[in-house]
Amino acid sequence: MVFLWIIIALLAGIAQPVQGGVNASLRQEVKSPYISGAISNFIGATLMLIVGSFLHKGPITIPKFQLSQWWMWTGGILSLVIVLATIIIPSKISYTTFFGSFIAGQLIMAALIDYFGFFGNDPIPMSPQRLIGIALLIIGVVLVKK
Repeated sequence: MVFLWIIIALLAGIAQPVQGGVNASLRQEVKSPYISGAISNFIGATLMLIVGSFLHKGPITIPKFQLSQWWMWTGGILSLVIVLATIIIPSKISYTTFFGSFIAGQLIMAALIDYFGFFGNDPIPMSPQRLIGIALLIIGVVLVKK
């Protein structure tokens, strides 16, 4: 089962730069990265609601802002940053440089989330192998830089 999740993660990773290219092309059509990003997020949110309504089991509860941690509501803000970055930056530094840097940032943050056990996860110690892997990825970004 782990292999299947890895394949799905790999496919999602393949989709990320394609999404950036699609959104950047839409930007050219609508003449705005913000409108392009809004269209992308609107379509994604609509589809998520449709898919979720079919696949979710059990009652859906609406979270109460005052009872939740503030940071639980920042996903949309993070999506804005990610979508705008994928629309604007690759044409300035190349898709390879951008997504290499993007993935390096993801791996660094993921290692910190694992290490500190953020978001309710069990902490995972930082190993020399993890540090070497992160360093090699950063070296890779330097090597493929435009």
